[in-house]
Amino acid sequence: MPSTTHFVLVLAAAILFASSLHAIPAPEQKKNSSDAKGKTSTDPLRKPALPGNVTHIALDTDSGELVAYLRDGSILGRYSLGEDSGSILNERASPRCGDLSIEEAKTLPGWNAIEKYADDNWGDGSRNTVTNPKEYLDMGAQACVTEQVVELTFDKDPVCHETKSSPNGTITNTTGEVTAEIDQGWTTGSTQTVTKSSTIGVSQTLGFSVGVPEVESFTQSFTVSTEFKNEKSTAFDVQYQDTTKTTVKIATQDGKKCEVSLSTTSCDIQATGKIQIFATGWVWFNYNDRTKGHYKWAANIDAVLSDDDRSSWTEFKGSMSSEAESVFDGGCDK
Repeated sequence: MPSTTHFVLVLAAAILFASSLHAIPAPEQKKNSSDAKGKTSTDPLRKPALPGNVTHIALDTDSGELVAYLRDGSILGRYSLGEDSGSILNERASPRCGDLSIEEAKTLPGWNAIEKYADDNWGDGSRNTVTNPKEYLDMGAQACVTEQVVELTFDKDPVCHETKSSPNGTITNTTGEVTAEIDQGWTTGSTQTVTKSSTIGVSQTLGFSVGVPEVESFTQSFTVSTEFKNEKSTAFDVQYQDTTKTTVKIATQDGKKCEVSLSTTSCDIQATGKIQIFATGWVWFNYNDRTKGHYKWAANIDAVLSDDDRSSWTEFKGSMSSEAESVFDGGCDK
């Protein structure tokens, strides 16, 4: 039977082992993130791995950990770099996003507010400001097209004209059957040209969803995915097709002229659209001297700025055409 002394020694060893472990508090989870004005954001791009109420972080160069802070300066927790901190990796793999350079970040409407945030919290001492530092790219910054559908708008009614044709020609003096296979339905196509590029995501090819509203006698409503190069005067296509093959058969009679007649309605209309591109992620301020205990600090663009202050717009316009085909008549002369 173990002695009392043995039991005490075992208990003491267990306590020493437990106290030697270094635990990193798990991040708290929030249902909603708030923007700089305290309102819940409707922007679908607010998806940082760190809780949305984290406004800035510091890199503890001694421990290699990220220290997460709330707006009031209190510490929310410590995070192992590269484990739970990967806020931007999912965006980096998305066709909607591209890297945000520091030069582009400085064009944001709210850039002065980001610099003021750094000055107020860590001072205006000598520093280097960067985005996407190679040492920890998972804490970088991106320019992302919104996930919301970009709706086209039309200024005027479409201009349309109708033509009639006989795809299989005319058959006369024959008893039998005339058959025609046609594509009934409509196709819509457009080439849109960028008339104004946003100041972020410049020259990058980004994907987005475009919505076309229903226009009577022109097109049904539809949504398609496409991509564009964020550069003035570049063009991109919007294409959609909704057709079915239909076989039309007509019994012919000797001495009668028989044919299948097809009606084609072609329309043209001018379309315009605007794409909102958001900056998301972190701007790093690397100080030459330790300030508030750290050399490297980063401000959360999503938390410090409102949606309008962290976004820029790309505008485009172009002609859209549609073509609808249907059988309007088929038979033989009486």
